[in-house]
Amino acid sequence: MMRNLPPLPSLRAFLVACHSQSYTEAAQTLCVTHGAISRHIQVIEKWFGVTLFNKQGLRRVPTPYALTLAQELSDVFDKLNDIGFRYGNGGKNDILNISVPTTLCLKWLIPRMENFYLQYPNANIQIASANSERFHLISHDDLIIRPQPQQQEYSSVVFLADKHCLIASEKLLKRYSVTRFEDVFDCPVIDTLTRPGHWQQWLMATHLNTQRSFLRHYRFDHFHISLQAIIEGLGLGIGPVSILSNEINNGTLKVLFPDIQIAPISYYALTPLGVQKNKTHLDFEQWLTQQKY
Repeated sequence: MMRNLPPLPSLRAFLVACHSQSYTEAAQTLCVTHGAISRHIQVIEKWFGVTLFNKQGLRRVPTPYALTLAQELSDVFDKLNDIGFRYGNGGKNDILNISVPTTLCLKWLIPRMENFYLQYPNANIQIASANSERFHLISHDDLIIRPQPQQQEYSSVVFLADKHCLIASEKLLKRYSVTRFEDVFDCPVIDTLTRPGHWQQWLMATHLNTQRSFLRHYRFDHFHISLQAIIEGLGLGIGPVSILSNEINNGTLKVLFPDIQIAPISYYALTPLGVQKNKTHLDFEQWLTQQKY
């Protein structure tokens, strides 16, 4: 259905003028005259029925309303660009773009990718890491790995179940004895701001006093940073044992009191419903579900 929309060239000129906050710079960017930019802005102002630029000295600068409008229009153009990318080449673009939480990417996915490429040598995959496991739409990502299964407009495939346990490096265990639950209070510990409450849960699971202080308490913003601190022996930590299976199996990390398990989590491969799955996409999903922890 056709809709009444402002001319795309005028919208483009408006966005560039807002970004540069200058008609002159916008004209140079688009290789048109200053007058052409002015006429495009007049078209947009007439269409929206509001003044979008005010005179400030010799310049015309966007109003707050214009900047807000420009941001929303930019999001629309990003979506159009995304649609063009997805449906270009008949919807069969060869590159599979994946977004993966950083720790899962570094410690679980990357060590297994050689196995994937041995099975699918012609696959073309581009991986982008995400510092947060929280879900948000990322343009151009055909497949988004997150622990949240229920997302509107996304299909999902579960492939990894995990739980969190107390972990430590041999460096730390050479300095501190941890043979009883309460020994943790005599050790430095490491916490992660993006994974709040894990220590509280672990103490509750062991029936220890949640108000008691540790020897030292270090806090980092993201788990992949906390993990490096744990590996270096800075303190005890709580981590996902399946994701860290390589570090545990090779002795870099040791699981303490493995029967105490908290914060169960499952990871899902999420695909926007508008994405047309190509062979690489389907192969990768199937490969994920076949991986051993």
